[in-house]
Amino acid sequence: MKKLLLIGAILSLQGCAIYGLTDDSGKLSKEQKAMIVATADFNAKQPNKIYAINGKALRAELQKYPKSLVYVFTNGCGAESCKPLMTYDNYARKNNIKLFLVMNGYGNLDYTLAVPHPEPLYAIDNDYYNCTFRGTYTRHFENDLTGKPTRQKNTEGWQGSLYLFDYGQLEKTLIDLPLE
Repeated sequence: MKKLLLIGAILSLQGCAIYGLTDDSGKLSKEQKAMIVATADFNAKQPNKIYAINGKALRAELQKYPKSLVYVFTNGCGAESCKPLMTYDNYARKNNIKLFLVMNGYGNLDYTLAVPHPEPLYAIDNDYYNCTFRGTYTRHFENDLTGKPTRQKNTEGWQGSLYLFDYGQLEKTLIDLPLE
């Protein structure tokens, strides 16, 4: 009986799209896939492009700025802590902070592209980490970004997805923007 229920559950899920297990790039249209480009030069920006980056390259770029904020986010996030991307842009502009918006996958990309958002947008380059599982390549990216060994397991629990830096040195990790 248990096997029949399991088989039935699997068959019923075949028509459903499941987001978040991988980078979801296979769910993108041809036009959306054409928007994604690798970058080695953070100054060469084109409108309507998404730049695939790794944590080490971003951390090297952060060394150029007295204050920077990296927000690692999920497209279409429905959590209370997720704010419109322009909120992060406004905060960064008001506080003279360089902002980097980094998607942890491509699922629900239409949601992000349909609302006002600052340019450029970045995405974690899971190919760089040779991994397709979102949780794993996101951890590797965040470890590289914060200066931990890439493959180190997180023993501290989730600290947040906002990373404040001072010339590339992590100052703190936040769950939400500070109250002003």
